[in-house]
Amino acid sequence: MQNAQPNNAPEATIDLDSYNAMSVGEILRKTREHYGQSINDVAMNLNIRPQQLNALEQGHLDQIPGRVYAIGFVRSYSEYLGLDGDKMVHIFKAQSVGKRVKPSLSFPVLAHEGNDPNIHMIIFSLTGIILFIAYLSIFHAPARAPATIPPVPEAIKEKTISMFEPAKRAAEERAKVKTQSAAPSLDGLSATMELRVSEESWVEITNEAGAVVVRQILKPGAVFIVPDDQNLTLATGNAGGLSVFIDGKKISTLGKTAQVRRGIALKAESFVN
Repeated sequence: MQNAQPNNAPEATIDLDSYNAMSVGEILRKTREHYGQSINDVAMNLNIRPQQLNALEQGHLDQIPGRVYAIGFVRSYSEYLGLDGDKMVHIFKAQSVGKRVKPSLSFPVLAHEGNDPNIHMIIFSLTGIILFIAYLSIFHAPARAPATIPPVPEAIKEKTISMFEPAKRAAEERAKVKTQSAAPSLDGLSATMELRVSEESWVEITNEAGAVVVRQILKPGAVFIVPDDQNLTLATGNAGGLSVFIDGKKISTLGKTAQVRRGIALKAESFVN
């Protein structure tokens, strides 16, 4: 903000006591006119909008962005005209105190304000809303197509009926092939060997090449049918939870509960003498 004084401003500060009956805006206007300055001249030198200077002179403070801006304008304008800036700000503050507009705190009071609401009207309104919602829900709800369960893909069926299946299904499959004998049969590799799980057990079954065939925790009731054409080896973390069945007959349990065993050859002849 440029505070250059007018060319014809006196060197001494103007005595403001003679202006005590005037508003700050009138003092600024009369002093400006005394020096032959226009609003535009002052605005250009102080870098303040002419509209804001004019509002300050006319006392229209509501057209100035805020009180802080107004005080700054008064100080800069006064010092530009050779007036005592501090005294002008003091006068401006004293004069503007009585011009503050106090907000109105009176509110119109409705005729029915303070009366209790009609309880019957409230009940009637709530009942109507509930009935309307129920009507929309029953008669205008979008029709939903019946849920259809897609058929199980053949690939999943085949995977489900794989190595692990319930003991009941395994017994049914064996009954279709042959009739159970009183003792295990070991005609070559014709005996059906199973591992049945009675306790949760971790197992790892590898083939002759050392590749992992099964590695997981088996739950009670699971059955592993040992293929008769592979040389498989078993490792388990709970030998007591696994039992060997040959042709549906229990031969033995692989060990004690929580016993770790490794390198168990899954061959029927290893368990039947």
